[in-house]
Amino acid sequence: MSLEPAIALLKRLELFSGLDPVRLEVVAFTCERREYAPGATLFEAGDEADCAYLILDGEAAMLARDEGGAAQALRLDTGDLIGETALFEPQRRLTTVRAVSSLHTLRIGRDMFQRLIGEFPEMAAAVASRLAGRLAAVGRELSTVVNQLDAEASGTEKVRGADE
Repeated sequence: MSLEPAIALLKRLELFSGLDPVRLEVVAFTCERREYAPGATLFEAGDEADCAYLILDGEAAMLARDEGGAAQALRLDTGDLIGETALFEPQRRLTTVRAVSSLHTLRIGRDMFQRLIGEFPEMAAAVASRLAGRLAAVGRELSTVVNQLDAEASGTEKVRGADE
């Protein structure tokens, strides 16, 4: 399989958007290609997370349980990056991912990714920018939740006061 499809998909990812085509080619060449048959498991919830997977071709399903224990599924397609937080620090998988169709992936190991960040400052800048954007989004979400909780608490206090 040629490197061009992998390079094109890597280029679309924010994590790799700061790299020039030659460096993207190095990433595509360095990463391990893995194939999965329909129904095969890429990883299970609880497994050690030491890499991310870029779907080169095919479809997968991410399976998890919500707080109530109900099963949840998310469809993953060509170009999706799975488990990217594993590239930054050791952790355990929170979900299970299975191939729905024949699946071709690029396995991006944490060690290789960390080396790339050290060697290519433009990539480190793109990663820092993405993480800053994520933190800002989480901050906005937390602010919304706090405002909702404050509004509910104020409404509860008013109701209590009316009953007294």
